[in-house]
Amino acid sequence: MAPPYKVNKEKLTKDLSDLGIQKGSILMVHSSLSSIGIVEGGANTVVDSLLSLLGKDGTLIVPTFTYPADYPDSKNPDWIFDPVRTHSGMGSITNAARKRPDAFRSIHLWHSVAAIGPLAKTIVNSGTTSAWDSESPMSSAFRNGAWILMLGVPYLNLTAIHVWEVELKVDYRQDYDVYRRLRQEDGSIVQLVSTVHDRKDDHPGSDFNRFGERLESIGKVQLGVVGNAVARLFKAEDAYNLAKTMYFEDQRCFLKQTDPVTELKYGKTIQNKKGIQCVIDTDKIYTTDKTLS
Repeated sequence: MAPPYKVNKEKLTKDLSDLGIQKGSILMVHSSLSSIGIVEGGANTVVDSLLSLLGKDGTLIVPTFTYPADYPDSKNPDWIFDPVRTHSGMGSITNAARKRPDAFRSIHLWHSVAAIGPLAKTIVNSGTTSAWDSESPMSSAFRNGAWILMLGVPYLNLTAIHVWEVELKVDYRQDYDVYRRLRQEDGSIVQLVSTVHDRKDDHPGSDFNRFGERLESIGKVQLGVVGNAVARLFKAEDAYNLAKTMYFEDQRCFLKQTDPVTELKYGKTIQNKKGIQCVIDTDKIYTTDKTLS
């Protein structure tokens, strides 16, 4: 097996630029650092490259989720969410972004986001107790023309679809409030109420790859390579329009209907100890436990 792919900031920035990231845009990024390869300077280099391409008028958004599957501590009723110090369960790039001095983070038990840029504060302060309803931070970003970048991860990670499931009032989710605690800026602890839109017991699992394959088939996704990672860039508005179309055709369209889930045709999808990754060359990645496609 060849050594893992190595990339410096110059190469990384060029790859992202070639993909089509535009200055001044709002960009939400779902990412896997290890999918890219060994990045000189680590996750901070990726954040630097993204911010340089977005420019001073652009806004970067990353998920900083802490839901129980990736953050078991948050199941504890006495758990304290600290927007400044609570680690993101969504990988190194998200943590590098949230730690920036000019970053803002939304307040939600399990589905907070962090943002940097002129619209950051407005976006993270949108909404009330829900991270997915029509007034939430993600909805605010999407209404304002956001783009979405899947950087080395499959469409299974596309949280936007959960936002649209809530809007479409799918029958396989249930809403309820969860109570934890929040550390405020002055150090005081107050109650944190978060509205969640949980799966019902008979939920078969999600297959957002089916949606992604169709989005690609109609030419709405800019496909490219960043280091060794497969990169997919698209407008949230285009994805939203297709999500509505697919839902009205089949109200189970976002759910798992086959095992395994839909195969992504571009690049290779692999699973190893670092999770599910989308890469170009499986010989240049870390040791792989299982190949999915």
